[in-house]
Amino acid sequence: MANISIGNNHVLGMDIGGSHVTAGLVDLVNNRIIPDSLRRVDLDSPGSTEKILNVWRGIVESCYSDYNAMPKHIGLAMPGPCDYERGICHIDGLSKYPNLHGLNVCETLARALKIPDENIRMTNDAACFLQGELDMGVGRKYQRPIGITLGTGCGTAKIRHGVGVDGGLWEYPFNGGIVEDFISTKWFKRRYAELTGQEISGVKELTEMSSREPSIRSVFDEFASNLAKFICLFVSEENPDAIILGGNMLKAQHIFLPKVQAELTKTGIKEPIHLSTLGENAAILGAASTYVKKKMNLKSKIA
Repeated sequence: MANISIGNNHVLGMDIGGSHVTAGLVDLVNNRIIPDSLRRVDLDSPGSTEKILNVWRGIVESCYSDYNAMPKHIGLAMPGPCDYERGICHIDGLSKYPNLHGLNVCETLARALKIPDENIRMTNDAACFLQGELDMGVGRKYQRPIGITLGTGCGTAKIRHGVGVDGGLWEYPFNGGIVEDFISTKWFKRRYAELTGQEISGVKELTEMSSREPSIRSVFDEFASNLAKFICLFVSEENPDAIILGGNMLKAQHIFLPKVQAELTKTGIKEPIHLSTLGENAAILGAASTYVKKKMNLKSKIA
């Protein structure tokens, strides 16, 4: 991307989460985030549209505070469901961003920042994660990896013509329900409650308890079986050359990943599994990279 002149070779990548937003200016020549531009801000995603946009606008202005002469170009890594090409949020009935439903996020944020609408592009957050790892992380030696992010929900992504796109498999039929019923933090919370009658805050708490309560291992083993089964389905659909995992749940990977790999070996899956090397920065880097790729594709279509 060294020949790209967008934003003086800089694009702001923004990772929109359910409880916070992280953003940073990405140096497209050197494929890195400018350290002093990196920001993380908490927000109340069920809050009003005005409050959410104020937080988003504030973090953008803060990232650019030392780079006022630089034109603003922004790649958004946004959870779904959304119409990513048009920039419209379709999240509904979930615990995050209910007041953005039906809103053209890109146009609204562009107006708030007083920049052209076309200077903001929105992409699925899991797709941005995979794009970041493909261009700048552990996926650089591959052509068609698939990505799975393990956290509050299950994000999936694949590569199309060199660009990360939403896999959309979170609602794929699975085990009598859908994938996200079994590959998510909420599954751990529900399953532990079913087995013990007690509540936990999430996977982090369960991980800490596992050293004291060996029985917890069975919960992670069950999760590992579900994840291996899902990976098999994803691989059969995409025929990838690698599998890249990300998300906060990987902090417990030492407990469940060996069983996942063992189960995949039994089923004949030979594609290598890699863990994210970019961590939380993957989506920021990928959002900026995808912004450029979308701009280039648009220019080629016009030409």
